[in-house]
Amino acid sequence: MSELDTLIKEKLVPMRKRILDSLIQKHPHIFGMLNNCFLDKRNKVGMQVTENGTVIGEYTFILNGLDIGDVQIGMAASEIHHPMGVIKPYAIVEKRALEEMLNDEQKFTAEPFAALQKYMPDITIKFLR
Repeated sequence: MSELDTLIKEKLVPMRKRILDSLIQKHPHIFGMLNNCFLDKRNKVGMQVTENGTVIGEYTFILNGLDIGDVQIGMAASEIHHPMGVIKPYAIVEKRALEEMLNDEQKFTAEPFAALQKYMPDITIKFLR
């Protein structure tokens, strides 16, 4: 497993869980409803990590509700089943921004949407066909 794979599996995924847990505590009804909506659907979200615009890693996050159940390394496959159909979003993020986000966990836990706004210029969302 590469350094980047370790960063994703051992730092990003646990951090995301802690942030999600914080959001669930603050807004239990909203996130409870969302979790139930996506539970047992085998949803997947993809991510490409780039360095100076070159893809250096691809990941597929297998979701169970809102939780990440597994991470597949080597491809950025996406498929989210929702009440109105299927969408296939994936994120492209610069490694530098990802590393900075991991250092801002406290800000993400306190105010996730405000914290994310700082990194939006370094994140691109695309959709597979």
